[in-house]
Amino acid sequence: MAICALLISSSGPAHAWGIKGHTIIGRATVAHLPSDLPAFMQTKDAKNEIVYLQTEEDRLKIGSHSDRAWSHEWATDHYLDIGDDGMVAGVVSLSSLPATRDDFIKALWEAPKSVDAYDVGFVPYAILEGYEQVRADFALWRLAPAAEKAERARLAVHDIGMFAHFVGDGSQPLHITVHFNGWGDYPNPAGYTTSRTFHADYEEKFVDAHISAGDVIPLVGPVTTLSDVPLAEIGRYLANTNAQVISLYELAKRGAMSSNPPADAQAALIKLTERQLAAAATMLDSLVETAWHASASLKEAY
Repeated sequence: MAICALLISSSGPAHAWGIKGHTIIGRATVAHLPSDLPAFMQTKDAKNEIVYLQTEEDRLKIGSHSDRAWSHEWATDHYLDIGDDGMVAGVVSLSSLPATRDDFIKALWEAPKSVDAYDVGFVPYAILEGYEQVRADFALWRLAPAAEKAERARLAVHDIGMFAHFVGDGSQPLHITVHFNGWGDYPNPAGYTTSRTFHADYEEKFVDAHISAGDVIPLVGPVTTLSDVPLAEIGRYLANTNAQVISLYELAKRGAMSSNPPADAQAALIKLTERQLAAAATMLDSLVETAWHASASLKEAY
């Protein structure tokens, strides 16, 4: 808990969902893995590895206050600051994300009021780049001689587990908004909480107390095959998460996370949270399925 408190006290978003929330996403994901994935993906060991690695990117943050080079470059992959206008810094829309991380940085830097992209986060690109790495992993597994198949399979499972974390981050409403830890220094006519513990109170205390994998797993939606370069789908996924921000703050205002919460408000926040965790698992299953199918044509390029 000391580590969590240290991270939450920093200037930007920290853990998304906490250890329990990310673990639930992992369990919900592997419970619905598509049956047409290769056999090595269906083993108990592979599934356990994916669940465990869901939280690895947050574990790596333990040194983020001293390892400044790593922190500056990668800790920003966990979030995206979306304003009340639905835009990143008033410049970039989730419906038309620039094609690459570099293009995103350039678009913000060249805006009339220049913005450093490292101030607003990169989670759509962490998801896209992780997907592309898994797609390449699958292609290399297809090409590998028999003696190398097991190692290529191990690498694919590892990379799925690592990029899965960012898909999970993308379903946490407080990671897709400028209001990431209390409403902050913005117009606040509705009187939403400005508590600087709001982030941890929600994703750790509330999730730990009220959410279970057994309730989330049945909510995971059907797997769909996405575009080979699924940036548009990633944008829509993040937009759907951002659409939950006001509902989250409204329920908090009604006392859903208080010591004596109104039953209806608490129940509504539990349902919202379960839906978001299930959305992450649905998206992750669909991205892995798409990477597997797209790897067949990528194999030919290799």
